[in-house]
Amino acid sequence: MSGVSFIVTVYNKRDFLPGVLQALAAQTGDFSREYVFVDDGSTDGSLDYLRSATVGWHNCKIICQQNRGASAAMNAAVDAATQDYLKLVDADDILVPDATRWLLDALQSTKAVLAYGDGSSYDPATPILWPSAPGPPKHQSIAAPVRPTIRGSTFNPSMMLMARSDYLRVGGADETVCCQDYSLALPLARLGSFVRVRAVVMLAPTAAPGRLSENQARELHDVTRALGSFVGRHADLPRAEKSYAVRRAAGRAMLWSRRNGHFGNALRFGLVSLAARLNIVRNHAQAILACCSAYPYNPPVPIR
Repeated sequence: MSGVSFIVTVYNKRDFLPGVLQALAAQTGDFSREYVFVDDGSTDGSLDYLRSATVGWHNCKIICQQNRGASAAMNAAVDAATQDYLKLVDADDILVPDATRWLLDALQSTKAVLAYGDGSSYDPATPILWPSAPGPPKHQSIAAPVRPTIRGSTFNPSMMLMARSDYLRVGGADETVCCQDYSLALPLARLGSFVRVRAVVMLAPTAAPGRLSENQARELHDVTRALGSFVGRHADLPRAEKSYAVRRAAGRAMLWSRRNGHFGNALRFGLVSLAARLNIVRNHAQAILACCSAYPYNPPVPIR
């Protein structure tokens, strides 16, 4: 029987944890399961709540560490996991009751390397109304996911399920960036196909103070950095894909600069995009990483 490790990274999510835990306990499906929580240095009582609320849970592990970021917390949880499959969960997202079963069925039936579903939202101040699902959802195979993933991630960790062996095979999440979903999806796309479950599998809060996605400059910076690191690590990528990656990074940097009145930078990044279209970029990874300078965010780890 296949087993699933629920990987939950927590940083100051005390108010959201009751709903998150309730949804985890309500997951349907005939598979063994374990729960691995990593508290990433919370200061709001999240760790104490986790310890008290999971008393009596079978196969439950709680790890606490100094604050190192969501990617490092996820990697620590996966290191401690023992089941064949990983269901990633952000600690303010609510899984719909059938989410894990749907994703696992899609992954196994298509032999894909990553299954993901759709997302919706919930208001933390009101009771949750689950999306209706009249029957098993259809799924869509994505046979060549590299270019769509370069274009941009359309899912967050709570929408994803994958084999633990594939997570480890690509080296885990990039701990220098906050976009652990994107840093995982890029190398996974080189391993095989993706499968999308055409149903809502998770609900994100309409408001979550301190959520990383609220800092658009950091998010765009880290997406760009993850893409540059990916291209730099995989010199065997087809040149067309590397050029496309430069165009995506430079295009985003150009638009950001233009919207924020930095017209000199907009021109510079526009020229980088043109060079990629003309196929005259020599170092694609370096060109992508240079686009990080468009965003007013000082990363904790210097770009090399």
